[in-house]
Amino acid sequence: MGTWKDLTLFGQCLPLVLTLRMCILFKPKGFLSTPVLYITIRHHTNPVGTEWRWKMDPAEEILQDALEKHQSMIRQFRGVPGVKPERYEEGLSVKHCALSLVGEPIMYPEINTFLRLLHSNRISSFLVTNAQFPEEIRNLVPVTQLYVSVDASTKDSLKKIDRPLFKDFWPRFLDSLRALGEKRQRTVYRLTLVKAWNVEELQAYSELIALGQPDFIEVK
Repeated sequence: MGTWKDLTLFGQCLPLVLTLRMCILFKPKGFLSTPVLYITIRHHTNPVGTEWRWKMDPAEEILQDALEKHQSMIRQFRGVPGVKPERYEEGLSVKHCALSLVGEPIMYPEINTFLRLLHSNRISSFLVTNAQFPEEIRNLVPVTQLYVSVDASTKDSLKKIDRPLFKDFWPRFLDSLRALGEKRQRTVYRLTLVKAWNVEELQAYSELIALGQPDFIEVK
């Protein structure tokens, strides 16, 4: 529905507003270190873990397959009433890639190779990580826009909402924000505010913002 809307009028590609017809969205569902309460309630349970232990496809194969499937999907809209020809032609070329939603893309062992492949193909990259892997954030090659999910602002509320698997989740969380502040690129805090869960922690949020110094703050 979203792609049809974009081919006719306007659509969005998470994690920010992008032209959906030219965007591929990767959902690394096989890895989740923080089974966030509102995600598991809204959708379903997902595989969890603190380290990579799954079979791995080469980055080149993943990208090529994604590009082919994107074009195949767009071609299904050819001749559909309301689809604008110029938007149809634009949709055959991928310009953006969002690595988001359920899962932790930063833990894919070939994530840097994959990002370089995107950029070599003139595809912008938008990556969301869950603030539990500070060293991986530091080692990540530059992306077009790097997001960190800030699901809570205190140790107690983060434990309640994210239900993290790491025992040292709070030091990891704070160090991830510091790592974000060290990046010389465009960065974003993604705040998910849930009534009666974490919306009353404004002072604590301001302290976390000062820690990571993001370029943008996205509230949802």
